[in-house]
Amino acid sequence: MWPRWNDYTSALEKSYGGRVYRIGVDGGFSCPHRDEYRGGGCMFCDSYGAVSVYQRTDERDFTRNSPFSRDIEQFRTKERVGSIDDRIASVQQQIARGHEFLDTRYPGTFRSIYFQSYTNTFDSIDHLSALYDAALDTGTYTELIISTRPDCLPDRVVSLLSGYRDRVKSVWVELGLQSGNEVSLKYLRRGHTVDHYRRSIEALHAEGISVCAHLMLGLPTEGDEEILKTAQLIRETQPEAIKIHNLHIVAGTPLYEMYERGEVEAPEMAEHIYNTILLLRHIDAHIVIQRLVSDTPRHRLASPRDFPDKTTFLHALDRVMGEQGSVQGDRVNV
Repeated sequence: MWPRWNDYTSALEKSYGGRVYRIGVDGGFSCPHRDEYRGGGCMFCDSYGAVSVYQRTDERDFTRNSPFSRDIEQFRTKERVGSIDDRIASVQQQIARGHEFLDTRYPGTFRSIYFQSYTNTFDSIDHLSALYDAALDTGTYTELIISTRPDCLPDRVVSLLSGYRDRVKSVWVELGLQSGNEVSLKYLRRGHTVDHYRRSIEALHAEGISVCAHLMLGLPTEGDEEILKTAQLIRETQPEAIKIHNLHIVAGTPLYEMYERGEVEAPEMAEHIYNTILLLRHIDAHIVIQRLVSDTPRHRLASPRDFPDKTTFLHALDRVMGEQGSVQGDRVNV
């Protein structure tokens, strides 16, 4: 579909012979880094921890084009407690809603389970296995996808995840790297290091688990040199896929407070296109690009307000790359 980079839709169809859609699940997890002793969370993380749009039932009154809501307290705190039985019931309900949504929009397609919100390996082994099992027991799924932090993958969790390779065609872990630069990780208050990422991806690959690394472009701490350093890390560690996010400022985050004080600005589309092309040209062509731009609901997005929708951005990126004659990976061996 997008021949200038290895796009996700085409990669899924090539691997599985048809369209595959994710059912995003909030398993009631928290995050060790949000605890006060770890620093109170990352600069960009809001209270929802990346919950799927169709699972945010308390935001149904907002539309795609809603204005930014300055009543940020409604997004600041989200309850994360609950018994394991309640969490399992919630997961099953969410999956049922996900199937209903996909059956209406994309009937007859393959489905994957995506534990998306917060740190989905931050719990006891018993709770993890109970939640993963309960999700997979609801149907037949192509992939099990677990989103987590690079510093939350002890050996026992990696072994647990590897055991699910018999139940799905692929097990994936999404690792929130964000940057290959230590200065940037400290700026973002990530609470982990590049070495945490290196050790985690090595352990996952040793167990046959695929990895998608999350990257953030447009950080105030980064220019071309830092982006190229991140690209080098991606080449060295060889994740099967990456997700690219543009720096954006969301209500209820420490980054929003900095924005209100005039201490940070979010890049506009032209800058993100430049940064994205620089990264894409310096990573291997076989790495799948699962995402190229963030997709935060506009009522929670403080900046950049005039950033276009995803389709418009992708067409603009493709056009600029075409004008340059550039494609993913064309600078790797230069």
